[in-house]
Amino acid sequence: MRNTKKTGIASLMVLCMVAVFASSVAFAADDTIIVGSIWSQVGVAAPLGQAGLRGSQLAVKLANKNGGVLGHPMELKNIDGQSDTTVISNAAIRLVEEIKVVAACGLTDDSLVSAAAPTFQSNKTVFLDGTATTPTIPRIGDYIFMVPFGDNYQGRAVAKYCADKLGWKKVAVIWDNASAYSTDLSNFFMESFQEFTGDENAVAHQEIYQTGDVNFTAQLTRLRLKMAKEKIDGIVITPPFPQDGPIIAKQATKLGIKLPVVLTDGADDQTVIEVGGDNIEGALIATHFAAEYPLTENAKNFVEAYKAEYGSEPGAFECLGFDAVQIMIEAMETIGKDKWDVMNLADRRATLRDTIQDHKFTTTTMPISYPDPETVKYPRIPDKPVVFKEVKDGKRVFKAIINPEELK
Repeated sequence: MRNTKKTGIASLMVLCMVAVFASSVAFAADDTIIVGSIWSQVGVAAPLGQAGLRGSQLAVKLANKNGGVLGHPMELKNIDGQSDTTVISNAAIRLVEEIKVVAACGLTDDSLVSAAAPTFQSNKTVFLDGTATTPTIPRIGDYIFMVPFGDNYQGRAVAKYCADKLGWKKVAVIWDNASAYSTDLSNFFMESFQEFTGDENAVAHQEIYQTGDVNFTAQLTRLRLKMAKEKIDGIVITPPFPQDGPIIAKQATKLGIKLPVVLTDGADDQTVIEVGGDNIEGALIATHFAAEYPLTENAKNFVEAYKAEYGSEPGAFECLGFDAVQIMIEAMETIGKDKWDVMNLADRRATLRDTIQDHKFTTTTMPISYPDPETVKYPRIPDKPVVFKEVKDGKRVFKAIINPEELK
């Protein structure tokens, strides 16, 4: 005879197990997608880190406003790197091992990226270098990508602009030799400037300084003595942090040095105006983005969204922070919900890497794609235009653009 009591209990247990399983599946389907970032909010890298974070946060906010990513809400976990390599190294460990992000972005200089990237690489987690432009960064490993152009490209673009557009024949170059960004970019510039001018002595004078220096009197005095012997058309400064360029320009003015100044992307921040004032008026800045000259419809939408959110126009580093997260989002959407929802964390991380390498991104502020790493000297770096701004009436305004094909 059948024991109906036992059968009823067993049936109830089965139903409970099914309910629990169904509940867990529903939870997994609605699980928040957590991405990470290390944008320094204090210290020497703070101006750029704060800008990058605003851009990254905006990308996440817009995604969630539009229904999330693959139907999931997205959350950005930022850890303040404090412009300190030890703090940054520990932040990377926390993001990949404790918070278990699927991907991360951030950081603003080669030395800072180098403190975090090996951890992401060893844990097979994509890290999108936010604003550091040293082209050797992605050689750390195949999970490390750059959002900005490389300094090999920026240096060549600045050299072409100085030689062809400004007509400079002789330049002075000032850089921070404690910064890989500043040192490498200066070398790329000098090599290309000699090529474009056809003069191996086109770099008439060079001066170096150390990160954190605020007194440049000795360097500028030597430059003034050189100017008494040889005509110099302008000064190229490759500052790793925005305040360096205007401080040098201000002290140059006090010493009676009146030369046009070209700065590289590390100077593209409002700090340049605030510190330099009239001394920086007329300076040119090579950079990644100009809000008044968006190159795509996506860029226009980004500018409008940024204005609505923060009440001001975005700069280059807000743009790069936005695009870093947008690359993650578009890669996930390309993978697709059906695949994403059944993957474990390791598979999601690996598939993101493969998708970023192979995909042509169209939802970023300009088209971004990565060349075959087997065919280029510097892998996992996008070819992108270099934008030039001019400091005019206390504002950074669009001046010109150099596209990749012009530098072949």
